Amino acid sequence: MNPSDVSKIVLDASFNPIKQFSARKLTRKEQVLKKEIETYRVSDVDDTAVIYVGNSALPIFRSLELPDAECEGLVYKQRVVTTKKGDCLLLARWKPDRYMRRSAPAWSQKWFVEKKLFPPNEERFFSRLEKTVEEAEEKEGE
Repeated sequence: MNPSDVSKIVLDASFNPIKQFSARKLTRKEQVLKKEIETYRVSDVDDTAVIYVGNSALPIFRSLELPDAECEGLVYKQRVVTTKKGDCLLLARWKPDRYMRRSAPAWSQKWFVEKKLFPPNEERFFSRLEKTVEEAEEKEGE
C-alpha cells in the first residue's frame, strides 16, 4: 500500500485504526479485546502509570515497549503492560506518518487494549520479550 492510499483511508469517515490492527500472537492463550483507553496517565515524578478503560482504573505495574508493527500499511506502537491486578495486556496506538498527523482525527491516535495475554510464566515471558526487543534494536543499528 503506498502512502497516498493510506492518506485516503484516513480521510474516510469510517476509518478506525483499532479495527485495522491485528497483532501477532505473543502467548498460546490470548483474548482479543479491542477496547479504547479513555486516558493513559504516566507520572515521571512518582514513577506511576494508570490506564482508564470504561469505569475501571488499572494501575500499571510493569511495561515494555515493543518494536513498531505494520498492519495494512499503517504503523502502530505497541506496549505490553502488567496491571497491579495481575492482568497482562497488549496496548497499541496508531503512529501516523508525519505528513498525515494534521489530517488524522485526534481520537484515532489514542491507545487501545488490543489483547489480554495469559502467559504461563510472566517473568519468563517478559525476559523473552526483552531479548526480542534488544535483538530488533541491534538489527536497526547495523
